[in-house]
Amino acid sequence: MAQPASVPATSGALPAPHAPSSNLRRTAWAGIIGSMVEYYDFTLYGLAAALVFGPLFFPSGDPNAQIISALLTFALGYLGRPLGGLLFSHFGDRMGRKPMLIMTLMLMGVSTLGIGLLPTHASIGVWAPILLGTLRILQGMGAGAEYVGSLVMMAENGDGRRYGLRVALPGMGVFAGIVLGTAVFSLVALLPREDLLSWGWRLPFLASAVTLGVGYWIRTGIHETEEFQKVKAAGNVARFPMGQAIIHQWREILIGFGINGPYLAFSSLTQVFLLSYLTNTLHYPAWFGLLANLVSSTLAIGMVPLAGSLVDRFGARLVWLAGCGVFVLFGLVVFPLFATGVEPLIVLAMVLGISVGLAALYATQGIMLTSLFEPRHRLSGVVLVREPTAALIAGPIPAYATWLVKQNGGDPMVVAVLFVAAAVIAGGTVLIAWRRIGSHLSRTTSARDAAS
Repeated sequence: MAQPASVPATSGALPAPHAPSSNLRRTAWAGIIGSMVEYYDFTLYGLAAALVFGPLFFPSGDPNAQIISALLTFALGYLGRPLGGLLFSHFGDRMGRKPMLIMTLMLMGVSTLGIGLLPTHASIGVWAPILLGTLRILQGMGAGAEYVGSLVMMAENGDGRRYGLRVALPGMGVFAGIVLGTAVFSLVALLPREDLLSWGWRLPFLASAVTLGVGYWIRTGIHETEEFQKVKAAGNVARFPMGQAIIHQWREILIGFGINGPYLAFSSLTQVFLLSYLTNTLHYPAWFGLLANLVSSTLAIGMVPLAGSLVDRFGARLVWLAGCGVFVLFGLVVFPLFATGVEPLIVLAMVLGISVGLAALYATQGIMLTSLFEPRHRLSGVVLVREPTAALIAGPIPAYATWLVKQNGGDPMVVAVLFVAAAVIAGGTVLIAWRRIGSHLSRTTSARDAAS
């Protein structure tokens, strides 16, 4: 039987000491900026792969072959994520959260800078795509434990007050990174095509040096988490944290799959598939889909901490189920709204999905996942949940949805079934397993939150 999870703040006989408010603020900024760097880098690469990497690194007579080759290097990042997640979470559970977070930030930032400095195929031939793919894998490895590490840092400092808001804060960085990356690359894309391909595309990658420097300065000044210090002082550091997470908390890992898998389906369908559907099927200009995504992600920056505050007030279960309800509504009404051709209604639909539904789930899933696992193998446990579901669901589901629409004669309502099914799985998991989830959360948040 799984051991009861010892989670931040109120776990154990001795209460965790309150971290100084200055360190909590610095830790919060460390989580926000680290997540922002991660998603800025990933957003940049995705846009560059779609727009410029083909002719620069994979020159051929077939434009489609160029794009496919460039997008395959984008997929390499998802291969790097589980490798990095498994590696860095092991050392994070063994050596501490702080050194792991510094390592992941540096690996991601230096890889992104390296991409901005890469010679193209015209200069070094076949070595250009090889180096590009290598840097993309390294970028993915850094990202594999970055967001999880930020969540754990926030979860393991401070007391139970405003716990939901605190753990939700790295989610602000996620959407801020998406907004910043999209905005910066959109500005560069306004350059004449010749300038964009010669030097303009490098600027957004080189600009990541600024966020990297700020993030490094902040992270070197934070303290190790209170929970890990207690584990280390008690001589309870796990030798093989991932193995112990699988042996002792396999039920929690399965619950995590039911929480994180549907969430990733929502994320990929709203942020990837719908953009492709707007552009390639409904034939809207590319800028319209990007604008709708940009507006929605900008609003989500504020909605994520709001959702965290609602968790503190009403409980994780209620906020999670509300987010699932939004996606049931989203799946049933979004495609009829798209078919109207009324652009403000389309943007409104995207805002509903990303700024309301996705933001609520983004905040709440981090709170539940970090609370499910014992501190001695918390990083490894959350990585075991997040990275397999990312590889199996986040990557393939946009292509699967596109295939479903084609098989259904172009009728997009079949994708509504995916939204509703994912919402049922996500909501059903939390309802069925709430006794176990709530028992873990009750050690971290107030009794009111666990029982809501």
